[in-house]
Amino acid sequence: MPIAKVGDINLYYEVHGSGEPLVLIMGFGLRGGHWFAIQDVLARGYGVIVIDNRGTGRSDKQEMPYTAKMMAGDVVGLLDVLRVRGK
Repeated sequence: MPIAKVGDINLYYEVHGSGEPLVLIMGFGLRGGHWFAIQDVLARGYGVIVIDNRGTGRSDKQEMPYTAKMMAGDVVGLLDVLRVRGK
C-alpha cells in the first residue's frame, strides 16, 4: 500500500500509467478512489497520481479542522516525496 510521510501525516496515493504527471484531487471528504472511472483512461497518456486527502480513505485522520492551505501543502509535499518537478 503506497503511503508517503508528508509533514505530520501519512498520505495514501496511487500512481497509474507513465508520462507527464497529472494529479487528481478529489473534493474534500471523498477519497481518491472515486476517480476509478477515468483514471485508467487518463493513464494511457499521463502518469496519473491519485491521492486520498487527509481525513479520507487510507490517509491519516487528525482531530483538527483542515484548511485548503493545509491540503494544498499536502499535495506539494507528496509531489516532493515522489520527486515530481514542475516545468
